[in-house]
Amino acid sequence: MRHSTISTVVALIAVFAFAGSALAAKPSSSLTLVVLSDAVGALSVSGPVHGGEITFDVSTTQTDRPFVNLRCYQDGVWVYDGWHGFFESYVPDPVYTLASTYWTEGAADCAARLISWGKNGNWKTLATTSFHVTD
Repeated sequence: MRHSTISTVVALIAVFAFAGSALAAKPSSSLTLVVLSDAVGALSVSGPVHGGEITFDVSTTQTDRPFVNLRCYQDGVWVYDGWHGFFESYVPDPVYTLASTYWTEGAADCAARLISWGKNGNWKTLATTSFHVTD
C-alpha cells in the first residue's frame, strides 16, 4: 500500500509540473500606442493628433517578425493605411505619420493590429488596439 501511495504522489507531482510548464509556455502578445509628437514635432501630451507621429510598443512570443497594420477612418471612410515591421532588421523605423492624401484634415478613429505572417502568406491577428486622433 505504501508503494501505491508513493506512486500516486509522484504521478500528481508530474501532472502539476507539466501543467505549470504548459501555462508558462502560453503564447502572449500586446500592442500599446506610443505618441511621439504632435503635428509641429513637439512631444504630445494630449494624445495623437492629425499630422503627428506615433509608434507602438510591441511584445509577442508568437513570432520573431511581428508587423503592425494601422488603419484610420473618418466617418466610416478609410483615409489611412500603414504597415511597419517591429523587428531589428526592419527598415525604416516603425513610425507612422497620421496624415495621407485622403486624410488632409480633421479627426479620425484608428485601429491597429499586431500581425504574424504565416509561411503560406496568411496572417494572424495577435493583438489589437484602437484610438481617436484629434485635429
